[in-house]
Amino acid sequence: MIIQDKNLHRALAILATHPDANDIAFQAGCVFVARQKLYLQDEDDLEVLSILMTDKEHGFAVTRVEETADILRDMQTVWCVAADDLKLEAAA
Repeated sequence: MIIQDKNLHRALAILATHPDANDIAFQAGCVFVARQKLYLQDEDDLEVLSILMTDKEHGFAVTRVEETADILRDMQTVWCVAADDLKLEAAA
C-alpha cells in the first residue's frame, strides 16, 4: 500500500493530539477520532484510519465495539428464542 503524504500528515496530526479511547467513536459508516470524522467509504480517510490503527488506543476502541456487538447479539438471541417459543405455544 502506498500512503499519500497528505494522509500521513493528517494521521500524524490526529495522533499528535494524543487521543484516548474517549476520543474515538463510531457512527453509521464513520469513525470519529479527536473530533475528526473519517468515512469508511472514502479512500483517503481509510488510509488515515489504517495509520491510526497502529496506535493501541484505536485497537482498544475496536475491541470495545466488538465486545458491545457480542453483548447486543446475546440479548437479541434471548428475545429470538422467546419469540420462537411463543410461536410453538401458539401452534400447539
